[in-house]
Amino acid sequence: MIAAQRICLANSAWVTFDFSAVSGPFVSPPVTLMKWQSSTYDLAQLPCPEGSVFSPQLIAEADGRSQPPPPPEPVVLTMNNQTAKYEATGTVWTWVVTPQGVDPPSGRPDLPDFPTDVPLNLLPYRNWDQQITAAAVPTCAPRTPDDVAAVCTWAHNHGYRVRPRGVAHGWSPFTLPTQPDTRPILLIDLTKGFASTQLLAASDGLPTRVRAGTGVTMLALLEFLEQQEGGHGSAPGFAFPHTPAPGDLTLGGTLAIGAHGTAVPTPPEDAFAASYGSISNQVLDLTVVCTDPSNPSAGYQVKTIERGDPECKALLTHLGRCLVLGATLQVIDNYNLRCQSITDLPGTTIFAAPQPGAPTPPNSFAQFLQSNGRVEVIWFPFSDNPWLHLWQVAPTKPASSIAVDAPYNYPFADHVPDELQHFIALVLNGEPWFTPMIGQTAARITANGLDGKNWAGISGTYPVSRDIWGPSKNTLLYIQDTTLRVTANGYAIHIRRDAVQQTVHDLTTMFNNLLSAYASLRSYPVNSALELRVTALDDPIGVGVAGAESPVISALSMDDTDRTNGWDTAVWFDVLTIPGTTDSNAFYHELEQQLLAHFTGAIGRVLPEWSKGWAYTADSGPWTDATFIAYVRNALTEGRSSADTWAYESSVLAAHDAGGIFTNSFLDQLFAASLDGASSNASP
Repeated sequence: MIAAQRICLANSAWVTFDFSAVSGPFVSPPVTLMKWQSSTYDLAQLPCPEGSVFSPQLIAEADGRSQPPPPPEPVVLTMNNQTAKYEATGTVWTWVVTPQGVDPPSGRPDLPDFPTDVPLNLLPYRNWDQQITAAAVPTCAPRTPDDVAAVCTWAHNHGYRVRPRGVAHGWSPFTLPTQPDTRPILLIDLTKGFASTQLLAASDGLPTRVRAGTGVTMLALLEFLEQQEGGHGSAPGFAFPHTPAPGDLTLGGTLAIGAHGTAVPTPPEDAFAASYGSISNQVLDLTVVCTDPSNPSAGYQVKTIERGDPECKALLTHLGRCLVLGATLQVIDNYNLRCQSITDLPGTTIFAAPQPGAPTPPNSFAQFLQSNGRVEVIWFPFSDNPWLHLWQVAPTKPASSIAVDAPYNYPFADHVPDELQHFIALVLNGEPWFTPMIGQTAARITANGLDGKNWAGISGTYPVSRDIWGPSKNTLLYIQDTTLRVTANGYAIHIRRDAVQQTVHDLTTMFNNLLSAYASLRSYPVNSALELRVTALDDPIGVGVAGAESPVISALSMDDTDRTNGWDTAVWFDVLTIPGTTDSNAFYHELEQQLLAHFTGAIGRVLPEWSKGWAYTADSGPWTDATFIAYVRNALTEGRSSADTWAYESSVLAAHDAGGIFTNSFLDQLFAASLDGASSNASP
C-alpha cells in the first residue's frame, strides 16, 4: 500500500466524477471533478487513527461501463506530509484510476525548535454549526505520551496555548474562541495516535473496565466493546447504560463536557450496576499531561490520576481546561434494546399537565419514562405531533420489531431532502413566514421516513425503522455528520423524578408561548426542533471505586442541594435553529431568563449543557451574559464544601497547568480568578 498523508486525483478522463477518500466511517467531503480538473485532500483533517487505510472513491455521473473498474491501490494514512497522486483516464465506457507516485514531503509549518519527530501541519478548523472557523491552524499529531509532554513544554516556552482537536462536534468556544485569542494557539490532534482500546476484566474489587485513548470515537469504542468476549448480557460484549446519539464524537470531547444519552434506571430489566449519569461519571482513572502541583517548575509530564484521588473530581468534566490522553471507564454487559418511534400522538397528550393526586396522564412523557426508562422527544415548531423515541431493554426480539445490525437507522433525518433544504433557503433569504411550513414538512418527512416512505408518501425510499431492535449501540447511535447543521441552546434541569411530567409540561408551554408571541410579531426565530431527554444525575454511588465523588462542574453534578431537595433526575432541554436566523439570540435570551425565573427554590435548578449555547444576550448571542455565568458559578458553589466549588475547580485545573497553556481567551473569562464572591458562600 501507499504510505501518504494526502490524496490527489487528476481527472484526465472524458467523465465527470464525484471524488472522495473512504476508510470505514471516515469519508472526505466529495468533490466534483470534470476533465482536466484535480483535487487534493489532506487526510489529516479526518478524526481517524494513523494507519487507517483509505481508498480513492470515484462515482461517475454518467457511467457506461458494464463492469466496475479495478480498485486503485489504497493509501495507508501516514503523517509524513506526502501526497499520493492518482490519475483517472479513459472514457465513460473504459475509465480507470491508477497511482502516479508520491510527492516529497511538503507543507510542514516552520515553528522554531518544534519537536522534529511530531507531525505538524496547518489545517482548517470549523465547529459543528460552522460559526467558529479558522483557515489554517498549526496542528500537531503526537504519537506517544512523551511526545505530548514535549509539545506542551515547547508551547509553554514559546508562548503558545494548547487546545485539543477531535471531531469538533460542538458549539461552545472551548477549542477556539469566537474572537481572536491573545496568544497563538496550537491544536493537538489525539485522534491519530491515541485511539487504542483495551478491555480489563473485573478484578481486585474493580468492575469490568475499558482503557481507551481519548482520540477514539464513541462509535469505534462501542464497536470494540461489542466485539469482546466475556459478557453475559443478551447482546454480545459490553456497553454503557446510555450514550450520546452521535457516534462521531471523540472520547476526549465526550468527557470534557460531561456528555450524556437518555436513561434512568427502570427495574427490573434496566437496573444496571453503574451510573446513569454522564459518561464522565463512568471514569475510574484518567491519564493526563500536567504539571505537578507540588513541583510546578518540573514542567509538563504524564500522570495517571485515580478516581479515588480527591482532585480527580475536578478533572472529570473540565471543558478543555485539562489535556486528557486516556481514561479507564467501567462498562456493563451489553444488552439488546428495542426502539419504537411514535408520531401519531399530539403534543397536548405527551406534554399534558399532571393533576394533583391523579395518576400520571395516559400516553404522557412521564408514563412512557416509567415503563421504558429511555425517552426522547424531537418536536418540530408549528407541528402537532412530536417524534417520540422510546427505548426499552428487550433481551429477545419482539415479534413486531425489525432486527438491525448497525447504527444510523434513520437516513431520512441524516440526509436532508431537497424539499426541506428549499424551505430553509427561503427562510434564510428573507421569507421567515415559511417557518411553520418548514416545521410541518419536517414532521411529515419524519413520519413518512419511519415507514420507509419519501416526503410524498411513496414507499420504498428508506428502510422501515418505526420499531427496531438490536444490540444497544445500533439504536442509541442515530445522528451522523450529514444531518442538518443547526445551532442549539442546551440546559440540564435538576428535578425530582416524580416531577418529570410537570417539568416537560412547563418547558413546552414556556417554549410554545414564546414562539407564539414572536410569531404574532411576524418573527420566526426557531426553525428546527425542540429536544427533550432525561438522565439520572452523576451519583458517585453508581461508580465501582471507593472514594469516588461526583464531577464538580458536570451539568449532572450531584451535591447536597440535590439530596436535600430530592433531585435525582435531569431533564435536558434543547432548542435548535439555523445559525443566523433573525431574532434567534433574542428568543434564546428570553427563554433562558424564563428558565431561571421558573426553576428556583425546591422546584429545580438550571445548569448549562456545556457543549451547546447558554449565557445569551439579545445583542451578542451565547456565552456573553456575565450574569448567567455568575449564576452558574454560584449554583456550583452554594451549599457545597470548600473542596467542591467553582473556585476549587478553577484552582485544581490551574495547579495542573502551571504554564497556563490549556486555555483560551474565553476559558480565561469563564475560569476568571475573580469568582464574584462565589467561594465565600461555600460551607466549611
